[in-house]
Amino acid sequence: MLQKNSIYLIVWTLIILLLTILPGGYFPKVPSFMDLFSPDKLVHFFIFGFLTILAIMAFGRQYSFQFLRSYKTLIALIYSISLGAITELLQGLMNWGRQASIYDFIANTIGCFIGILIYNKVIKKK
Repeated sequence: MLQKNSIYLIVWTLIILLLTILPGGYFPKVPSFMDLFSPDKLVHFFIFGFLTILAIMAFGRQYSFQFLRSYKTLIALIYSISLGAITELLQGLMNWGRQASIYDFIANTIGCFIGILIYNKVIKKK
């Protein structure tokens, strides 16, 4: 049976997948290197940071698999970075009006690490 935290993780994952198939003409275009500092990267930081926090909580609060509880942060990081890579690959391979970007993947990954920091410094201490 899925617990509440698992449902949140699944729903947020589906939201991320949905957002990656929407046309991408909503954000300003910036030259390549500077793309890492464009406003939409804050969105990447947020959605993947939040995803990582939800994953840590979901894996840590389930009791069926001790391995997931023991290594919740590492597994959450692998899960979140993998999802970030998959979304960029899908954008590159599919004709959805979006294009893959290494800078988006970097922003996704940074967001995952920010999520771990927030979890460890704020949420875990409560």
